[in-house]
Amino acid sequence: MEDSTNKSIRRHSDDSEGSFTSFRINNRSALFFTGVFVSVLILWNGVCDYIYGYSASLSGMDYFSPAVMEVIQSANGRPHWLVLLGQTAGWLYPFYTLTYFNWFAGMRRAGIWLAHIPIALLAYAVLMIGGIQHAGWAFLSVLEQARATSGSQDPAFFAQAQRFILEHFLMGDLSALIALYTGTVWQAVGVLSGRTWFPRWFVVFSPLGVLILTMLLGVASPAPLAGFILAPFGTWFLLIPNIASALWLRKHLLSAKVPEARRT
Repeated sequence: MEDSTNKSIRRHSDDSEGSFTSFRINNRSALFFTGVFVSVLILWNGVCDYIYGYSASLSGMDYFSPAVMEVIQSANGRPHWLVLLGQTAGWLYPFYTLTYFNWFAGMRRAGIWLAHIPIALLAYAVLMIGGIQHAGWAFLSVLEQARATSGSQDPAFFAQAQRFILEHFLMGDLSALIALYTGTVWQAVGVLSGRTWFPRWFVVFSPLGVLILTMLLGVASPAPLAGFILAPFGTWFLLIPNIASALWLRKHLLSAKVPEARRT
C-alpha cells in the first residue's frame, strides 16, 4: 500500500515538473506576444472608445444616466468619417481574446468548473462584443447623422426608427452581455478559490476587480475627467488584466520550482 502511494506521489511530481518545463519552453514567447503586442492593439480600442463615448460635459454619474445614450446616438457631433474609424477596433477583438491565454495558463489547474468554463465565457463574450457591440455602436448614431445631413425634421419617425435600432442592437448583444458578466464573476470566484497559480489577492487585477475599481473611480470623478475613465472602461477591462497576468506569470510561474511531493 505504501509503495503504491509513493509511486503515485512520484508520478504526480514528475507530471508537475514536466508541466512546468513545458510551460517554460513553449509559453515564454506566447506571454511576450500577449503581454506586449496584444496590449498595443488593445490601446487602439481605447482610442475608438473615446470616439464613441467621450464627452467633456459628462460627470461620472452622467455616464450612468440617459445622457450617455444621447452622446452615443448623436455621435457627440463628430464627423461621419470619425465614427467610421471608431468601428475599426471591432476588427481586432479576435486578437483581444488571446489575453485569456494568460489567465487560462494561470488558472487551468483549478479544473473545468473554476477555470475552463469562465475563461471560455469571457473569450466568447469578447468575440461577440467585437462584432456586435463595438462595431455596432456606430449604427446607433446613423439616424442623427442622417438627420444632420438631410435636414429632415420628422420627430415621430426618427423616434420610432431609433427605438427599433436600439432594440435590434440590444437583442444582438444579449448573449455577449450575459457571457461577459457571468464569466467575469465566475472567473473571480476561481481566483479566490486559491486553486490557481494566482494568489487570491490577484483578484484585484482580474476583469471583475478592474471593472469595479474603474466604475468607482469614474463615478467619483467630475467632468471632463470622468470621460477619460468611463468612456474606455471596456479597454481597462482588457488592458490591465492582460498586462498584470502576463507580468505575474513571466516573473513567478515561468521561474517557479516544482515543490517536492509531501511524504505521508
